[in-house]
Amino acid sequence: MAIIEFFRQMSYPIYYAVLTTALLLLTFWIARRFAMRKMKRVVMKAEHSYQQQIASLQMQLSGKVSMLENMVEKLKLSNQELNRLNEIRSKFMSIVAHDLRQPLTSIQGFTSVLMMDSPQGGGNNDQVALNNILKATDNMNQLMADLMDISMIESGKFKMDFKNFNFNQLLNDVYTLQQVNAQKKGIFLTKYEYPNDVIVFADRFRISQVLNNLLGNAIKFSPQGGRIEVRYFLQDGWLICYVDDDGPGIAYNEQSKIFQKFHQSENDRSSRKQGWGLGLSIAQEIVNAHNGEIGVESAGLGQGSLFWFRIPVDPAAYKA
Repeated sequence: MAIIEFFRQMSYPIYYAVLTTALLLLTFWIARRFAMRKMKRVVMKAEHSYQQQIASLQMQLSGKVSMLENMVEKLKLSNQELNRLNEIRSKFMSIVAHDLRQPLTSIQGFTSVLMMDSPQGGGNNDQVALNNILKATDNMNQLMADLMDISMIESGKFKMDFKNFNFNQLLNDVYTLQQVNAQKKGIFLTKYEYPNDVIVFADRFRISQVLNNLLGNAIKFSPQGGRIEVRYFLQDGWLICYVDDDGPGIAYNEQSKIFQKFHQSENDRSSRKQGWGLGLSIAQEIVNAHNGEIGVESAGLGQGSLFWFRIPVDPAAYKA
């Protein structure tokens, strides 16, 4: 009653203003409630759509995970099969190399006997034929030796026999052997002597294998009249050896592949059938087993090559 009496006593303008304000507030409140309900419906609809999308993504993800698990399982089976085939290959190479060396040794022995019994003379055809047989068996023995080394490397049986030895004497022995091959081909092989004896702690036979491979390759690929230099020195506890030739060189894209197993250059096909392409990969395994490094440098085809390797001199380098 007091409120009604209060409104009766108001003048018309004030009454109208109050009523208008009340209507505006009511309209605002109704509009706000309507907007809130509409917003709530929009949010609920968006949430429902979002949940549907999440469910769809979860189904897709579940399918991808299942597919990935199947691929991983197939990859495991493939790796197991690959390992099995690698083991078979290693065993096969070892068996072939071992079984073929015995008949080759017999062929060499009988050929040597026949050469002694055959009449001597520069024009004797029998002597020439027997000499070619010996060369062929020597080459095959080297191929078999490479196969044996690779099979031992892959089976983890490639062991080093570390001892102290005089590197100067070792290089002299290798140089004397390779000098004969160089002279036959008309190649000038030069060795630069180190002024003092160099005692290294390493596997003498395996290091000689590296040297023979590098020098043998240089002689094999260098043209008649070519020059090959071998030199070595000490630097900060390392023995560093270089074999430098002025042969056909190595293309840049070949230099990163040349130490891979069974790799043979695509740029020189004249000697492709003379080996497996294993010599440099075996040399790398030997140098790595000595905690050393091996590499090649060449300005490109026709620019010659420089092969190098380095191994530590101090036995402490092998203690880990």
